Amino acid sequence: MVNKTLFNQHREAFFRLCDAVGENQVEQVRSMLEATPLLLTLRRYNMDDGESLLHLAAAGGSREVCALLVSLGMDVDLPLPGYRNLTPLDAAASHGHLATCRWLLEQGAAVDGLPDNILSPLDSACVGGHEDVVALLLQRGANPNRLHTRWNQAPVDIATGWGFPAIAQLLASAGGVSILDVPQQAAASPQEAIRTFMHNSAGWVLPAVFSPDSGDARFSLGISCIGGKRDFKLLFTTGLFRQSPMTELAICLPARWPLTVHGFAEHSPWRFPVALLARLGRRTLDQASLAVGELLRRDDPYLADLAWPDGVDALLAIDKRWNPEPEEDDIADDDKVTIYLLVPVAFTKKGAPGASALHALIERKLKGSWKVSALPIPVIG
Repeated sequence: MVNKTLFNQHREAFFRLCDAVGENQVEQVRSMLEATPLLLTLRRYNMDDGESLLHLAAAGGSREVCALLVSLGMDVDLPLPGYRNLTPLDAAASHGHLATCRWLLEQGAAVDGLPDNILSPLDSACVGGHEDVVALLLQRGANPNRLHTRWNQAPVDIATGWGFPAIAQLLASAGGVSILDVPQQAAASPQEAIRTFMHNSAGWVLPAVFSPDSGDARFSLGISCIGGKRDFKLLFTTGLFRQSPMTELAICLPARWPLTVHGFAEHSPWRFPVALLARLGRRTLDQASLAVGELLRRDDPYLADLAWPDGVDALLAIDKRWNPEPEEDDIADDDKVTIYLLVPVAFTKKGAPGASALHALIERKLKGSWKVSALPIPVIG
């Protein structure tokens, strides 16, 4: 947030500038910014999630003002702070300004927006029913299967839910898939059997196209929306069962944790769960399976370079009871796959728990809620 005194000092001038931006008064905007350049840095109402001048111009379809602001140094992908992190392209797409969207893309705007925003420009266009903007974004390479982070829905689902079947069909023709498109037939492989188990035990498992890449052809990752709710989700492995004893791994995340396939820097904290399971998966298949009660410490040389969330000193492997009711059909021991849940642990001042404390910790974690089991959201910036 800009210094409150500074904002109040230029409050009236900034409001007049916002009006000029909204009315596409290019020369008036230019004159005001030449007289008071610092107005370029202010945000509406001096709030962290207040729109920048470029967001206002894009939302109003003021392409000429956008061009002026970018020429004065504003970033074409300037994020809207706060939980949304929307870019000017999101603002233009949301309001259906085709020409402004095209201009922003020509200036290098990221067609999918920022990797950690809640909805992409394509989502914004779908919500608004702007078919021409959807077509443009798809033509420029927008991902038709990028999940809305808060809803964990695909663009096809968003278009359908908002009553725009033509847009849903356009997305489908570009390869878009609904989160409801899950196989109805019996599992044809052990991997599919694990996905089916997680679907029935934890919550709706999204089609594989929405999952991040494990980076190893021997195993894959899946996403389960826990209990059909929007509070938490699971990222889990399928394929580690090839190592004996047969195990898979899962980690609980807040529902808003972005699991987009591309866009994050290698050491971004948002990449931690994917990078962790990818590395543990390789170690499982190359060396040995994890054991129940194993403590994966952030200072372990094998894991220390990962971008661990603040306040998490280790992850503890627990044998989660996925089904509250006992299985009706007995499964032979040779066919059983144990799915360990990796839960976060914060050490006390005494350090890592000893043997007796570890046993008590496991018992507490087994009884813990999904909130207790989830990784904390990274604090960035």
